[in-house]
Amino acid sequence: MPMFEIDSGYLLLILVLVLIVPLSACQSLPPEPHLAKSLVLSERINTLYQKTNDAAAQDNTVGGASTEATDLVAAISEQNEIHPDLSGYHPIVTGANAFAARSILTGMAKRTIDVQYYIWHDDQAGQLLLRDLWDAAERGVIVRLLLDDFNSSPELDQQLLRFSSHPNIAVRIINPLMHRKFQALNFVTGLPRINRRMHNKSMIFDKQITIIGGRNIGNEYMSNDQRSQFADLDVLLIGKVVGDIDNSFVNYWSSNLSFDIETLIKPEDNPPKDFIAGLDKLSVDEAEHLQSSLSVYKSAIEDSTIDTDLISKRILFRWTDMQFLSDDVKKLSKTAPAETNLVHQLRTLLGRPSDKLTIISSYFVPTKNGVDTLVQLAESGIDIKILTNSFDATDVTAVHSGYSQWRPKLLRAGIKIYELKSTASDEKRDNKLWKARSQSSTSLHAKTFAVDDHQVFIGSYNVDPRSANINTEMGVIINDDELARQLHEALSNDLLNQAYEVKLTDADRLEWHTLENGEPMVYDSEPRVDFTDHIWLTIMSWLPIDWLL
Repeated sequence: MPMFEIDSGYLLLILVLVLIVPLSACQSLPPEPHLAKSLVLSERINTLYQKTNDAAAQDNTVGGASTEATDLVAAISEQNEIHPDLSGYHPIVTGANAFAARSILTGMAKRTIDVQYYIWHDDQAGQLLLRDLWDAAERGVIVRLLLDDFNSSPELDQQLLRFSSHPNIAVRIINPLMHRKFQALNFVTGLPRINRRMHNKSMIFDKQITIIGGRNIGNEYMSNDQRSQFADLDVLLIGKVVGDIDNSFVNYWSSNLSFDIETLIKPEDNPPKDFIAGLDKLSVDEAEHLQSSLSVYKSAIEDSTIDTDLISKRILFRWTDMQFLSDDVKKLSKTAPAETNLVHQLRTLLGRPSDKLTIISSYFVPTKNGVDTLVQLAESGIDIKILTNSFDATDVTAVHSGYSQWRPKLLRAGIKIYELKSTASDEKRDNKLWKARSQSSTSLHAKTFAVDDHQVFIGSYNVDPRSANINTEMGVIINDDELARQLHEALSNDLLNQAYEVKLTDADRLEWHTLENGEPMVYDSEPRVDFTDHIWLTIMSWLPIDWLL
């Protein structure tokens, strides 16, 4: 008999520590985040636009005598001069238009493109846009790409490293993971740092026009995935607000939390010599479904007229007052003052609704305090409507547990709740907001809300604790009566082909009302939730994890 016994659980813990401690000891972030090449590119940008500004001041013309005024700059500047204190917006609703706008504007840019995203997939959409950006760099455009690191992969790391090899391109990774190949180790050695992520999403072209909103870069975000895709909303912006978005990008790019990719990644052995040839998802030898996917993007570009419409000023920008909001990049290191958080800015600028509040949020986790606030507003006479994902449509089950438990209390206060169906794209209804490839499961990904009859927010901010307290976010408040009216009216019985309206019976039970094949249908239990799902949702609702959702 041994002199002492070791419990098997302790033995497993010791083995894990034996493996992890040596790995964590030899892993650390580089002491210098920025290399000379990327610093020089930023200086080139500063010099380029300083010359442009000096020439404009001297000649009173955009572009000036010493710099070339591009078609894109000239077309937008003419509109800016008519509305010097306002900003113009144009919604981008469909996935096809979202891809085409990014691709075509990349092709039109002549000076700079600054890109900032939470997710950039190594799929057809991601590689096509990397190729577009590479082609722009070949024309002399300076490209800066800033990505969050939470959805990285070794394959994407190598693609980005090769992409950054171009003399006109720099890639930085913000708040990077230390363990690249064995990413699970980061949850042991890097928490809570890696829990804080940059969720911002924007592309800025020649510092004149930008796209922001809810979409990441990937097939499912462009309505072009065979299995699943997201119904989302972006907005094309010109005018005064673009300068604020540009300043925000520069703050994130310049942060010591953003690391040049060359400081983090070592090149693989025998990498492809040609960057374009290394884009394996664009190969003509790929499977038939990939070719079909690529043809969808090709058709989207061929069908789009955004380039000629911009030049000829046929895009109907609505001009109004806007406020750009963004979290301080220091939120990622927990050193930003609370009053700089985007959620605090929203409360200050929007104040208390006096009439209406409509919320569209893919991840709606109101928390107890948020529910109490919504109930108080509803009981004071505010008309409140909410659209979020049904259980079957959500891509994060834990989020549904953080929302579903609050439905009865919200409904008792008179708040209307709609839940998007995963089959929304199958409906035979010409509603461009949810138009997508019919064989895919649809999930809501938009983040927007309207307050009263005037103010609309569009951006990356979800109504959940993670967006409020952990991740960094961005967006714009658009002060426009017409846009607010459209958003309020979008949540009505006309939505029942694509969504359920959740109602409370006199017996205090939930019902899901919808239309199927044009006929009314009522479910007395949550659609597509089986017994096992219900158990897991109940257990997760008991756990104190709302702050993580």
